[in-house]
Amino acid sequence: MVAAGGAWSEIAAKACSTKPTQVSHTTAVSPEQYYGVTGLTGVHNTDVVQVQTSWPALPSTLDGSDFKVTLNDGTIATAISAGVMPNFEYNERSVLILNGEFGNRLPKSDPAVKYPVKVEIVADATPLQLVGPRGRLVSAVGMTMTNDKTPYDTQPADPTLWTGPRVIAAKITHMSTLGEGGPEPVSKKLLPNDGISIFGKKAAEFRVRMLTVGGALSPNGVRGLYPGDYRNYFRLVARDRKGKLIPLVNPGQEYLIDGQPITVVGLADLGKKAKTYDECYQEDSENQIDIILSGSAKAAKSIAFLDIPAEGGGYLPLYNDGGPGKNPTPGVVYTARSPRHTVSVMNGLVDPMRTTYNAG
Repeated sequence: MVAAGGAWSEIAAKACSTKPTQVSHTTAVSPEQYYGVTGLTGVHNTDVVQVQTSWPALPSTLDGSDFKVTLNDGTIATAISAGVMPNFEYNERSVLILNGEFGNRLPKSDPAVKYPVKVEIVADATPLQLVGPRGRLVSAVGMTMTNDKTPYDTQPADPTLWTGPRVIAAKITHMSTLGEGGPEPVSKKLLPNDGISIFGKKAAEFRVRMLTVGGALSPNGVRGLYPGDYRNYFRLVARDRKGKLIPLVNPGQEYLIDGQPITVVGLADLGKKAKTYDECYQEDSENQIDIILSGSAKAAKSIAFLDIPAEGGGYLPLYNDGGPGKNPTPGVVYTARSPRHTVSVMNGLVDPMRTTYNAG
């Protein structure tokens, strides 16, 4: 695993309340585990391209042949597989994971650098379909995304220019468990992990769900996020009637927006509720994270932005699964830190913009 460039974190058993498992040490996946998900054998050291769709995909129409990946040198790379894992819950189907030979770990300044610059959804024998409002199916063929960054590039001092994972969308809704859950056996160790299961129905009144691109978010590339990690990495911002911006910095603190209360409770859609959260805490390491809030609906409606500060003021950067872990290997190039950025929060309090599909 280390020889392949993966991270390995050394963890003392006494530092954990539970026995360390493979995911406590690394996010690398063994060939056997890869076979269990894809059915493909003999696969080693493949790369990942993550695709986000604004409507959830119908997984039964999802194949590697749905995608054409163009690299910066003009060559076409083949996706040997495509799936939704680790986004296995029923309300997480807008994140598609492609595997193949998509690049290397060189910076853009190196003439030999390879990285994806374009991903196209193309027609195959079973064209990829997306599920729209009221279960309507539409073809995704023709959709295209472009890219001009590599997470292995030389990183500048300015945190706004870092090329690590980003949040690309966020939406606030009333807390709901619709769509929570997934197929066995993957759900057994990780679920339930929704806001109500972690914090209780009384506390979990609202949810800001963020969607990430460029990988799952982790403090170092290996350790999972904890429900109490909000203050370290995220900052919601409300806007009152006069246009004043009010940052919600501290979890557990009540803020008044035009006289209406709102409190950040913590993070959810990670792992199961635990007595203690330590380096052996197992979370789902995927592309959705929920910020749970309590308070009045009027105050919740005022939530306007989600900041990822990344550095300064007590804030820390995040990494994707290619990050360095606790014990980086000298000479290995790991993926970049998340940049400082802000996304608007969509208001789904009246219309949550959800859909359901039943093939029957």
